[in-house]
Amino acid sequence: MADITSNLIEQVNDAIADKTALNLIGGNTKHFIGRQPFGQAVSLKNHTGVISYRPSELVITARAGTTIAEIQALLANNNQTLVGEPPAFNGKATLGGSVAAGISGASRPFWGSLRDAILGVKLINGYGEHLRFGGQVMKNVAGYDVSRLQAGAFGAFGIVTEVSLRVRPKSESTTTLVFECDAPSAIGRMRDLSVSALPLSAIAWCSGQLFIRLSGSQLAINHSIETLGGERLENQDLFWRSIRNFRHPFFSHRAQPLYRLSLSPAAPHYEQLGDTLIDWAGGVRWVYLDQSLSTLANLAALQGGHAACYRPIDRHAECFHPPSDTAKRIHQNLKMAFDPHSLFNPGRMYSWLGRDEAQGDNSQ
Repeated sequence: MADITSNLIEQVNDAIADKTALNLIGGNTKHFIGRQPFGQAVSLKNHTGVISYRPSELVITARAGTTIAEIQALLANNNQTLVGEPPAFNGKATLGGSVAAGISGASRPFWGSLRDAILGVKLINGYGEHLRFGGQVMKNVAGYDVSRLQAGAFGAFGIVTEVSLRVRPKSESTTTLVFECDAPSAIGRMRDLSVSALPLSAIAWCSGQLFIRLSGSQLAINHSIETLGGERLENQDLFWRSIRNFRHPFFSHRAQPLYRLSLSPAAPHYEQLGDTLIDWAGGVRWVYLDQSLSTLANLAALQGGHAACYRPIDRHAECFHPPSDTAKRIHQNLKMAFDPHSLFNPGRMYSWLGRDEAQGDNSQ
């Protein structure tokens, strides 16, 4: 358990003086997501420790370098767990990195995301100030939930040093059922199940099999099994962990870019996309395609969704869905308010959100 906040502030102040870009690193488990990072490495791996945990209030606060695995182990002692099932990546993923990437597991449609659970953060901004957010208003960003803005921002607005989260009780029992069906049938069934009263906690489809996870009281699960039928999945924890940690065999193919399409769960299955893994009860479609981001973004937009390239061949190309002009302007205004010198992970999300790697200048 260590607090290196003063050292982190010193590194930020040095970067301000030297106009040096900073590459923020936690467990380095999600380095493959987004554009190519650059700049002087700032590691939060040693900024660790649970600061407070109140089981009766379902609230925990920990430093950014604390691993997800350590937090989950502590919560398990009180039969509790993190909201959103963030991937642990073999025990190396950190809380700060998980917030920065904004990744949640299969329970997201039913229990909410890690972002939803954020109650507050501490953050070092581009002025070298260590600020607390969670009811606090910052000049030029009033009206925004600053704490939750950090989720999925890839460190663009500062160094998150501490996070407070709402946690949830663990379910009494969990069972996963397996059914044989094709993708169009699976999507139809996902749509019907999502409006049912069944104790669902995850639904996914891959390679001709539909996986339905039930979590709740044993009585409710037994009743659901009688209603649904299907075969029980052995080693269910291993299966769901393999999906959220990108360890499922589907993710082993690396010859083509890996795209994540976030769509309406009711969106049809697109045969032209080829091999697909469907998660989030139809809301997420993983595909491999030798096509441009703009092509996939246009397809996703037709269904009210967006696209992202999670494992690009060209790390210097855009990886995330292009925002509207209004959203782009908001991104840039927030960047200027938090990080006027474009120190933090410049260009990691978008080429225009920070300085240019080759020239080192500010592109805002």
